[in-house]
Amino acid sequence: MTNRIRSRSGVKAAAVAALACSLALVGCAPPSDGDGVAGAMSLTVGMVGSSGDTLNPYQQQGSNSSGAVFDQVFERLVTRDADGALTLVLAESIEPNETGDEWTITLRDDVKLHTGEQFAAEDVVESLRWMIDPANAWAFASQLDFISSPDQIREVDDLTVVLDLDEPFGLVPEMLAFERAYMRSIRGGATVEEPAGTGPFTVDSFTAGQEARFSRFDDYWGEAPKISSLKFAFFTEQNAVTNAIRGGQIDVARGIPFPEVPALESDPNLELVVSDTAAYPIVAMNLQQPPFDQLEVRQAVRYAVDRDLIVSNAFGGFASVANDFIGMNTACPAPDVPQREQDLELAKQLLAEAGAQGAEVELVTDGAFPGMMEMAALIIEDLNEIGLKASVQQLEVGAFLDRWTEWPFFISFTSSPYEVTAKAHFMPGGSENATWFDDEEYNRLAGELYRTTDPDAQCEIITQLQTIEYERGPYLVPVFGNDITVHRSNVSGLEPDLYGRTAFRLTNVTVE
Repeated sequence: MTNRIRSRSGVKAAAVAALACSLALVGCAPPSDGDGVAGAMSLTVGMVGSSGDTLNPYQQQGSNSSGAVFDQVFERLVTRDADGALTLVLAESIEPNETGDEWTITLRDDVKLHTGEQFAAEDVVESLRWMIDPANAWAFASQLDFISSPDQIREVDDLTVVLDLDEPFGLVPEMLAFERAYMRSIRGGATVEEPAGTGPFTVDSFTAGQEARFSRFDDYWGEAPKISSLKFAFFTEQNAVTNAIRGGQIDVARGIPFPEVPALESDPNLELVVSDTAAYPIVAMNLQQPPFDQLEVRQAVRYAVDRDLIVSNAFGGFASVANDFIGMNTACPAPDVPQREQDLELAKQLLAEAGAQGAEVELVTDGAFPGMMEMAALIIEDLNEIGLKASVQQLEVGAFLDRWTEWPFFISFTSSPYEVTAKAHFMPGGSENATWFDDEEYNRLAGELYRTTDPDAQCEIITQLQTIEYERGPYLVPVFGNDITVHRSNVSGLEPDLYGRTAFRLTNVTVE
């Protein structure tokens, strides 16, 4: 059976027909009755972890380690595949009415929860209602603000949910595919703190910031993983991950410092998977905090940096020069704007115009991703060169995320398609809008983006939004980095992934 929804195809895919046409999506394969599934095969994955992680998929912190855990245990109605195309998961179809203000979600009828019960419409209704409930103050609720009331989420029968919207909204599947929109169940003995999922693994044990252990879920509805047991080993910094993969304590390493890559690449016991990726660090400036409340200062920062040096020294050549707008996450044309290059004299002039010479700025980061600390060090050197008193501070992941909206100057991260990025990073109340960016023109255009169902119009708007980022946005986006996953040579089946998930998309992975 072919699964269909009406939508744009998303990142790195051509624009498709509007609301009146349907887009075929790849559905997951049915269970294989055990064919090709190995028996006792285990895998250990290492990455930087956060002490603030939980087993509740609706936790407030958006750490990457928690996302890795959740992707084993929970699933979404629809997701993005490794190339960025929308892919149905728990939903069999997501269909709008003719006016686009009512969407019908039909669920698969063969999905078991980890409690043994059938995954059903009531679980979808409970999950979505919890996400949008203002009483929960969920950090990511803005992604679903096209649903204005819990009453608009309606259970029709065990396998059917209807969304009755206040106005037409053309990107419902894209929003339901955002990375934190996991479906859960609190039935059958499950709780809010430890809800039941439908994913390919169940949790055996979990200690935040230390480790998580999983077992393969034998009643999984989709293609069963080849490995029977899985362990995530969490470290406090990247060098520890590097040492663990080099010493054989882990099988797969996520987040290797780029300067370490050549030595690891020459190790006969190790192999690399290199991905172009829409997941990369960006430098954020809080518009509510001086001196970054002045556009001239933000522009001075952008002209101060040597992007080519960041590519070669911080990322070891595993990156390309970027231009101060979030890219790599849409198939739409990039804005036609001049490439910013280092211009120290112009940066000094802009700083003088703002009266900000000698201002003290501290670049705060958790250093959780490759290239972050090296990039920070280079940026600090350049900012001191133009007359700022700049320094860098590295914090543990949980401590950094706890004050996410307070830092004046910090390293953020992007990993979403632009349809999600617009809401999350740039609109008031967005889950990633820790810069407090609130631009009237941007908000108006983004509203048009979410109302239209015409792919050409959507692309035209996205290009305009990126232009606003370039002209007066809150970010220095110096480079687009690659994602590198290192694994031992006896591990096979890891695949490149546009959203940096190579190390924890494990369905086809085997260990010899």
